Order: sequence, then C-alpha cells, then structure tokens
Amino acid sequence: MKILLINPRATYCGEISQKCYPPVSLLYLAASLRQAGYAPLVLDANAFGLSDEEISKSIRDAAPDMVGISVYSEVLAQVYGLTDLSKKAAPSCQIVLGGPHATAVPGRCLEQFPHADFILTGEAEDSLPMLCAAIAENQGLEEVPGLYYRQEGAIAQGPKHVFPDVHTLPWPAKDLAEQAYTEKRYHSLLVRKRPVDTLFTSRGCPFSCGFCYNFRKHYRARTPEDVVHELASIRDRGIRDVEICDDTFTVNEDRALAIFDLIIKEKLDISFRIKSRVDVFTERLARAGKQAGVYLVAFGMESGAQKILDAMNKKITLAQSAEACRLTRKYGIAAHSSWVIGYPGETPETVEDTVRFILKNKPATANLAVLRPYPNTPAYELAQSTGDLMGDWHPRATEFPWVRLPWAQDKKILDDLCTRSVKRIYFTPYYVAAFSRRMIAGANWMLFAYAVQEAAKVLGMKRPPSATCGKNRGCPSPD
Repeated sequence: MKILLINPRATYCGEISQKCYPPVSLLYLAASLRQAGYAPLVLDANAFGLSDEEISKSIRDAAPDMVGISVYSEVLAQVYGLTDLSKKAAPSCQIVLGGPHATAVPGRCLEQFPHADFILTGEAEDSLPMLCAAIAENQGLEEVPGLYYRQEGAIAQGPKHVFPDVHTLPWPAKDLAEQAYTEKRYHSLLVRKRPVDTLFTSRGCPFSCGFCYNFRKHYRARTPEDVVHELASIRDRGIRDVEICDDTFTVNEDRALAIFDLIIKEKLDISFRIKSRVDVFTERLARAGKQAGVYLVAFGMESGAQKILDAMNKKITLAQSAEACRLTRKYGIAAHSSWVIGYPGETPETVEDTVRFILKNKPATANLAVLRPYPNTPAYELAQSTGDLMGDWHPRATEFPWVRLPWAQDKKILDDLCTRSVKRIYFTPYYVAAFSRRMIAGANWMLFAYAVQEAAKVLGMKRPPSATCGKNRGCPSPD
C-alpha cells in the first residue's frame, strides 16, 4: 500500500511568518507506518508554499492508495481543497483525516468533507497502521480504535481511541522531510540561523483552560535520557536550535531539571525554547534552563484581569504572571506571552487591565488575539448555549467564528480594540528599542521585514486577517 501524508498550507500563506516547523505529528505517524512495514511519503505543502498545481503533481507522482491529512480548525478550507485535489489526482485513493479538529468533531468532519473516507481521532501511531492493514487485507473496520467511517449511508465508529505508549514510539521519521531541512525551510523568526527543529518530550496536558480543546489530559512523559539522546541526534545533524513542543514542558519540575542537567553534562551546545505555565515556572528552572541553553519561554498569560483568568479556568494569578516575567528577565531569557481578547465576561475595562499589565511587566513579546472559540471547548459551548456564537467552523466559511459580547455586537469592535492595544504596546519607546536591539545585534533582517509587515497591519495599511489568509494564534495550528 502506498501512503502519502500531507501537511496543509497555513493560513498565513504569502506572508512572512513567525515560524515554520517540521510537521512532526505526521513524521511520527510515518515512523510508526515504517515500523509496521509500510514505506510512507510526506508532503509538506506548508514549508514549500506549494501551489495547487504543484500539490496535484506531487500526488500524481506518488500515486498513493491512501492520503492522510492533518486537520486544524484554521485550515478547514485548505484541507477541503486538498481532499478535492487528492481525489482528482489519484481517483482510487482513500482519504483519512486526523488531528485536533477532526478529533473534536469527527462526525461533523465526515459530513463537511465528502471526499474523506475515514476520520482517525486521537493519537494515531497505533491506529493508522491498523487501518492500513485492515484495508489491505480486506478485513472489517469495526475494531480500529478511534475510527469513524461511512457505512451504508450512515457514520459508523470503532472503539474509543487508545493513547500509544510514549516509551515505545519510534522517533519521528525526519529523513522524509530532508529536502525542507536542506533548503532551510524550517525557521523561527527570533533565530537567524536555519534550519530549526522540533522535539516532543511529553504528550498531554493535565489542565483544562476554557478556550483550549484538550483531548489528551492524560500526561505521559519520555525519560530524560531518551529526550537528550534525541536532542544529541539533532545536534549531530548540524542543527543548533530546537523548539520543545510539549504543551507544558515544566509540568514536572524534577523531570525538567533532570533534562537540563543532562544537556549541561553532555555539553550539547544547543539552544532551545520551551512552553510553560506561569504557576510551574520556578527560579530553579529559570537558572538551570539558562545554563542548558533555553533562550525563550512561551507563557499563556491570557489576561491582565483576574476575573477573566478565573472565568477561563486558567488557575493562575496575576502575581504568578508577573513573577514569570521577572524571572526570565533576571536570567536573560525572553518571555513570549499570549493573550486572549473577547472571552465571555470580557469588558473594555478588563482589556485595559491586560494592556496595563503588559506595559508594567514587559514580557519580551506579547501576542494579542481575539478569541477563536474552538469546537468542543467550554468557551464554544458557553457561547453556543447563550446564542452568542457568531458563525461556526466550516470549510466554506469566509471568517472565523467569534463570541458576541454585550458591548461588542460586531466583531470589528473586538478587532479594532485588539489592534489599538497592540499599537499601544509595541509603539512604546521600550518595545521599539528592544526590537531594534534584537534586529541589529543579531543582524536579523527577516525579523525587521516581519516587523514592517505587522506594523503595516496595525497602522491600517493592510486588510485584517480572514479565514482564508491570516495569522494563526497557534492553538491549534499547523506545524
């Protein structure tokens, strides 16, 4: 059986992007397929910015029996186009969709994507090879975990998906993306040297934030020794910058410190960025992380108003966010912060609280975005129950859905408030000077070009993002 896995184009196609990372989820699937005896191919349409014609040619050349595509909420239109291209380029192929959005609403996905034959929910390293074997051997599909499929005009499903054992999973098959690595397609805007790489040290997140779809609350972690072994293999390929993509790398402080200690002991000479919650980021982690090579920590701070944090079920305090900013500054680590505007209960006053908090505590970067209510999240369900969910997720939608508020009956009010807030933050002397130093000291002209692009948006010189070409906030988003 010939299997082709496709990473769709991101919504910010045609723009200078903050980052472009390997489709590591697909590369994990490819490694598991190899282990089962298959020889999959991976097509990264995002890294190469492939046109529809180029994608069609690649599919025809591969002549696959099965096409697998990752589905994220923001790229439904792109995925719909990919399923159409796949059926036209390889009419006999079967199409399987997976990923966060497909897991959240599998039945709706099958209805919205008529060319799709299957949905695989959850983590599919075990179930995808099982599906391929069942098809190749003409066996029944009812035993494939996490599978949704069409049967006699209805939607049938197999047993509940099962999480694979992270200790037995093969490392992602990164050689299948070798051309993208060689051409230095994978990058991060704050790092001048290319390519960059990614690594998962754990899966799952034990927290339940109201705006996030979290289907894998069961936290599972690899051993520190295995993590550092993989990091060394990345270093041996000549790559010196890595993003650790765990939802929260610092959930277990002792384990994170053990990884840092091994990196220092092995003298890996590698720099990397991590994600952390502010309530589990300690001085010990900041100190050891800096010694190990951490140059950036991404925090979901979300709001500068405690009542909004409580409404989000974020379970953090403003004092903890302020302390995370202080610790990163103390140890010379950049703090990237993410903020949500427009969560149910938000008011103009709470948005003002957020802006004042950012200006006071000065994280290195602040990414403000209007809430996107992802399907099957508390924010989505609350807005739907009150009649305040405006629009919905659909491949043919021209705008992303949003949540109407008593004082914001038009999304433009939220968009404009977000834009004004960004302008107030980044056009202050502090941030202008900080970004200027970063661009000049690192000779990072791509960062300069990106800054010009984003400034043009904020100053109203470019059209704001739409559902077909805009900037992802990153949860969930393509790799």
